[in-house]
Amino acid sequence: MNSFKLNVFSISFTIIALILVSLAILIDGTGGGGDSVFHYMYSKYAIEHPENFFNHWAKPVYTMLSCPFAQFGFIGIKLFNVLMSLIACYWGYKTLEVLKIKNREWYPTILFSIILFVDVTLSGLTEPLSAAMIIIAIYFILCKKDILGVCIISFLPFVRSEGLVMICVFLIYLIVSRKYKFIPWLVTGHIIMAIIGYTYYKDFFWVFNKIPYAHLNSSYGKGTWIHFFEQLYFHFGLIEYSLLIIGLITLLISVINKKSIVPEKLWLIYGCFVAFFFAHTCFWAMGIFNSMGLTRVFVSVVPLAAIIILDSINNIENTINIFLKNKTDIPKYILIIVIVIFPFLNTPSSYKIPDDFKLEESQTLIKKEIVPYLKKRIDIKTIIVADISIPFFLNLDPFDTTKVKITSKVNNLDALKKDEIIIWDNWLSVMEANLTLENLKKIQQIKIDTTFTSKSKSGRITNYVVFSKK
Repeated sequence: MNSFKLNVFSISFTIIALILVSLAILIDGTGGGGDSVFHYMYSKYAIEHPENFFNHWAKPVYTMLSCPFAQFGFIGIKLFNVLMSLIACYWGYKTLEVLKIKNREWYPTILFSIILFVDVTLSGLTEPLSAAMIIIAIYFILCKKDILGVCIISFLPFVRSEGLVMICVFLIYLIVSRKYKFIPWLVTGHIIMAIIGYTYYKDFFWVFNKIPYAHLNSSYGKGTWIHFFEQLYFHFGLIEYSLLIIGLITLLISVINKKSIVPEKLWLIYGCFVAFFFAHTCFWAMGIFNSMGLTRVFVSVVPLAAIIILDSINNIENTINIFLKNKTDIPKYILIIVIVIFPFLNTPSSYKIPDDFKLEESQTLIKKEIVPYLKKRIDIKTIIVADISIPFFLNLDPFDTTKVKITSKVNNLDALKKDEIIIWDNWLSVMEANLTLENLKKIQQIKIDTTFTSKSKSGRITNYVVFSKK
């Protein structure tokens, strides 16, 4: 039986790895637009611009680890994230092994049936590394290697800003478990990064005062308290979302009934997920810390969610077996089959193949129309853009200000030079640079050269307007 279970894990893990590697290499999608591409460019050009290694937005630990992969192009950074997601899957399985949770051989199937996890894996985003670090830290603590686990989690804020939330959860766990001697190790990451970053900033406190989200306001507005309750349904799908809710309710009932629960499981698996969800719900509903209400951030705790889902499957199986007074694996297999099939059904939470893995409509417009146009403009030396995908497809170094300038960092657009152009778009230029088309048109010294427009299948219109000096 153990051999069968190991084979199920090995076969599913191998098949998933082959599929992800193939998608990373063969499909041209970037797993999103601006942030995904920008993280890649920070990593790719970090050798030429060492300050990139210490940029708090880009996340120093992510930049350092992904930099060698990014030298092989966007495929390289996608392969890095595939590796991180596979590592998260493997150590998630090992965590289940230590906890002696049954049916753990199905963990890869459950984890990679969550569409959100696959989408973000095939990107340049930081969440897959964050997910790997969280589950590895939990595994080492379960194995009584507390110092190693605590040290790993101490570096998490330099991969994802929510790492500070996770550190708080680990702190509570250490206090509740009376492991006081390990608490000082929680500052390891900040001390080491402060020392390394001092070489650039000449300031040991850069790890705090350079955080771009450390203010109680947001330029992106705010949302509702039920926003993530609604959005996770679309990214998890009906079945796994329902199992996740069942798992959380079951744990709550167990806590109320004072049932014995492994503290690491209670605090570090269920606790981290709940704390993460609650924190982001507050950030978005209150409009603080520049939250955009993005659901992709939950990839950091999706491996934990998959464990909760597996717990639910086990509880359902146990309940049915008690009711039937006879052991049967049929309910488990039905749930697993439905979990695998559901993402490919025609529902709002299903894959939209091949669209989900292709370039976004705006990126396709840039690649097919804007880039050829710009390459013909031999009179242009510098482009001013808000959408980093433009220099990405032009293969330009966005940190070389003689070639690329970011709109939000340019003070006087009315002082445009003859060899410069502004490329305005109706999303990032407005959101990031607070620059409307009407305001640009009011500048007397510049004129519109041309306009590029595309319309997505959902009806969303994307505009790019090129301005040059009169």
